[in-house]
Amino acid sequence: MSNELLEYIGSQIKMFRKIKKLTIEELAKMINKSKSTVSKYESGEIAIDIVTLFDISRALNINIVNLIDYEDEKDTDTDQTYFWETRHLYMYHQIGKKIYCSLLKLRKEESSNKALATLYFNVSDINNPNSCECVYQGKMNLYNNILNFNLTNCLYDSESVLINFFIPMKKVTFAVGLISGLEGISLRPTSYKVVLSKDPLPDEKQRELLQISKDVIKKLKNEHVFRIDD
Repeated sequence: MSNELLEYIGSQIKMFRKIKKLTIEELAKMINKSKSTVSKYESGEIAIDIVTLFDISRALNINIVNLIDYEDEKDTDTDQTYFWETRHLYMYHQIGKKIYCSLLKLRKEESSNKALATLYFNVSDINNPNSCECVYQGKMNLYNNILNFNLTNCLYDSESVLINFFIPMKKVTFAVGLISGLEGISLRPTSYKVVLSKDPLPDEKQRELLQISKDVIKKLKNEHVFRIDD
């Protein structure tokens, strides 16, 4: 367990360092450590004291939880819980004919209906969050029938996303909503239909749920409102 934990923390440091476009040497200078020491941190060869972990998190401009949110093989989720009452969720959106999958990690606050949330956006391997295109961090909020996420890009503080879902009273296995933010290339305000699920969805189900109905397109033309009704 200890070796796996050190390797996990090291992989998280390496991932966020690369997202920040920092070299090992640059990070080492920022936390007053040698290049070889930081290299050993990232490979999981040596343990990291709590003060250094805080120094690293500040240098990378992330919450320290993002470095230590290790999950063991035991999963406490049961089929009796609501789909968002879990430690990770799968989110799908479509651009053209291609469907992208993102991963959401949640760390709940026991005293409220909120949770710390980290979004690993556009992963190439759904079992490996580190294969993502970029990372957002923030909070999940639950208000009766409304579930939303307010997240900020770990690399660019100027970019944030809002993800909104309407949750029906009955228990469901997924939710359909909207993600709003800036398009990566043009930096123009953009919204996408998204599907959030506790478990990975089959390809056919992804395409079915991400379709935009004629009624939604009609309302967009007539009312200038992109409303997700299904």
